[in-house]
Order: sequence, then C-alpha cells, then structure tokens
Amino acid sequence: MYRPRVGLTTLYNEKVHPEKLRYYREAIERAGAEVVILHPDTCTFNPKRLAQLDGFVLGGGGDVHPRYYGEDINGTNVETIHEGRDAMEFRLLEIALERDMPVLAICRGFQVLNILMGGKLIQHIPGHKSPSREEIIHHLVRVVPNTLLWEAMGRRSEIVVNSHHHQGLTPQELAPRLRASAHLVGDLPLIEGIESKEHRWVVGVQWHPERLHEFAGESRQAQEHLFRAFVQECARVTA
Repeated sequence: MYRPRVGLTTLYNEKVHPEKLRYYREAIERAGAEVVILHPDTCTFNPKRLAQLDGFVLGGGGDVHPRYYGEDINGTNVETIHEGRDAMEFRLLEIALERDMPVLAICRGFQVLNILMGGKLIQHIPGHKSPSREEIIHHLVRVVPNTLLWEAMGRRSEIVVNSHHHQGLTPQELAPRLRASAHLVGDLPLIEGIESKEHRWVVGVQWHPERLHEFAGESRQAQEHLFRAFVQECARVTA
C-alpha cells in the first residue's frame, strides 16, 4: 500500500524541540503517512520537493499578524507573532489549493485557512484557552451532517473537543469560499470546523485532534478517524 508523504508546517525545528511535534508525528504516522517537517528556517518552496508531497497539515501555534486580514493589532498576542511562519504558511497553502491537494488545518492552521480564503478573526475570546497542558478546557461541538468533516469523523454529530485557542470566528468572520462544518454548543456562535467549497478535501478544525490523550471514548475515536480519512485522501489523490 502506498504511504503518502505529508508536509507538516511548524515553527519548531524537530531536532531542537522534538517534544513540540510528537503528537502530530504520532497521529499522522499512525494513520499511515510519512511526515515531512516544514518550518521557516528550511522551507525553500523548491518545486521538486513540494511535488513529492501528497498533502499538508497546517499545525497549531501562535497568532497570525492581523494585517493579513486588514486589521490593526487589537487582542492578538504580539509575542507569539512570527512573520516568517506567516509568510511560509500562506504561500504553502496557496500552492496546496492551486494543486487541489488535501489539507488538514489545525487550530492556528484553521485560522490561516480562513484568512487566506478571505475571512477574518476575532482577535481575543476570553475563556477558551486551556490554562496549562495539565488543566484542559473541553467543550461540546455539533458537526454539520453531510460535510467532509462529518464523514471524516465517522458521521458523528456531536463530539467533545479540547480548547487551546484564544482567537476564532463566527459566521460574520467566515470566508465566503468556506462553509462551516462544526459549531460550538453554547452561548457564543463560534465556528469550530470549516471546509472549502471549491476543493476536493480541505478541512479545518479549531481544536487539537492530534492530542489524543486529551480525549476519551467516541471523541478520541473521532480524532483518529479524522487523521485516517485525511491520509486516505492523500493516498487516493496520488494513486
């Protein structure tokens, strides 16, 4: 069976901070793919190298500079902005979309996808970022039936997810080229899942599905199913 090669975008050099990428690597490899790390220090946009990739995972991390969606800093954590990563991920995502490659966009990646497709962000949402890696905030999301995300998560309509973000979006900030595929169950009309209307398999989730130890029962199974669906799509496109 073909083992697809998946580019994982990150700020971290795996040789220096392997622990930062552990859960991504384990989740992608467990689903049947090989991981290729892409970070600002080494990503050269070499056409031959990029042509060897079958899909992309846009990983989590710090805040995107709000100039990318036409706003001044107003709640964005300036200490986490990395201009090199912003430039790298927007260019890689442009290439992936031009080639109709499968993309799984996670947390920050979810936000990058929405911005590139013409949307914006709420720059700060109190109470959604887990205080620590030991004290995790969880909440319920409702998945829209008959979406790519619904299929990818085993046709589950409700799941409990983790929450490590302080930015996000509602229907008002949603890019017109995207559809909402999951919503927060609660007082705020936050969108938790998005997908492209124009591409074969481009899916974003606001939570961190790779951190499987933070899920239990059916919610954990849904995260594993999501990675398998993504990797299967990478292999299918190449076959």
